[in-house]
Amino acid sequence: MTLLGFRLENELKDELESNFENELRFAENISSFMELLKERKYEAVVIDETNLQQDALVNLVKKITETHKRSVIIIMGETSNLKLVAGVIKAGAYDYILKPISPKDVNKILEKAVKDHKLLAERVDRNKNTGDKLIGQTKEIVEVYKMIGRVANSRIPVLVVGEKGTGKSSVATAIHQFSDWNTKPFLTVNCTSFQNNLLERKLFGYEKGAFEGAAFLQIGDLEKANGGTLHLGNIESLSLDMQSKILYLLQEGEFFRMGGSEPIEMNIRIVATTSENLEELINKKLFIDELYNKLKILEINIPPLRERKDDIPFIIDHYLSSCNEELHKAVKGVSKPAMKKIMRYDWPGNVNELKNAIKSAVALCRGSSILVEELPGNVTGNKISKRKGDNQSWVLTDWIEGELLGLKNNKQNNYYGIIISKVEKELIRQVLEITSGKKVETAELLGITRNTLRTKMNNYGLE
Repeated sequence: MTLLGFRLENELKDELESNFENELRFAENISSFMELLKERKYEAVVIDETNLQQDALVNLVKKITETHKRSVIIIMGETSNLKLVAGVIKAGAYDYILKPISPKDVNKILEKAVKDHKLLAERVDRNKNTGDKLIGQTKEIVEVYKMIGRVANSRIPVLVVGEKGTGKSSVATAIHQFSDWNTKPFLTVNCTSFQNNLLERKLFGYEKGAFEGAAFLQIGDLEKANGGTLHLGNIESLSLDMQSKILYLLQEGEFFRMGGSEPIEMNIRIVATTSENLEELINKKLFIDELYNKLKILEINIPPLRERKDDIPFIIDHYLSSCNEELHKAVKGVSKPAMKKIMRYDWPGNVNELKNAIKSAVALCRGSSILVEELPGNVTGNKISKRKGDNQSWVLTDWIEGELLGLKNNKQNNYYGIIISKVEKELIRQVLEITSGKKVETAELLGITRNTLRTKMNNYGLE
């Protein structure tokens, strides 16, 4: 094997030299590394990313792939995030290995990589805003980062699976943002937010006279997002009729407006997300198996928070700053006893539940560090959990609890009016987003009159 190593530790160098009979070269600085790259083609390139900035590392991988298209590139590092891992994978790296790892294991990975000749040569050179739930450095979340980098530039559909609150929407967003068509539209549709006839109108549009009240031609969101990405959230909520229409779109690359007879060609990438077991729904005749098979060609499984608890401190650090800004606090961290309680809890609501617990604790915190008594009772084990139902109801419970504690701490009254107004404002804002600002459709979805909607939008500054 011909191999070029950059800033490798001596123990790894010795292991490589003892196992590979062919030519090995090592460099300690960029200039000598680039000179060695010019000398010959290498089957493998191994880089230790320590002390290299993220953008510099991505650009370095890009330069290697430009001149060494058949080289297997391995990156080794002690810290990681989505931009770094997905970026180097998309730029052409075969793998990103978290240290510490034994030199022998690195050897095995190298042998497999060179044997398989697996390469990815996509490019990435933009700073990505990738959603607020993809935070961490454990091997479980790093695998998700890698998958995002690998699937980003394919037009094949992607199925993202994970429990509620794990960050499925953030993964869908990241896939689009790491793709080469990230300047094209990214359309998100929560399939649980619509009755199916309204969803069909929204996605496919309709011809004049397609149904009672259709007085003019309406272009659907699919046509507006042509060339981009469609994210179908909670895809298990689609009716069988809508599932068949999505399947036809995937198979034929075209669709029909409601009431239309002429097919409309589409070039759109579909990312579907679900927290349900679709195979069980297929057995119950509630999901089309052919659609499932189309979607799961590229599948990303997001691990629940309880399986990557070492990421919790990183997630807390991320949320502390936003909570401080929102609540006008200056909390710097979590006390050791409080962190022990946090790490022992299983977080059935995943990142969403953790986020709400931290917000509640920051609202109560009277010092610079969160104490045990400032954590929600279910986390500390000081109250019997009353929770029933799915994770979404748990998150709502935690949010209301946090808001009540904050109001009590600030000695405010009118709990009902303050909390209900926050819920109502956010509900209207999100439905307006779903309908692209169409007030008639928004009022219809909310079940209120247009005049009532107009008044509420004015009161909440949503005009």
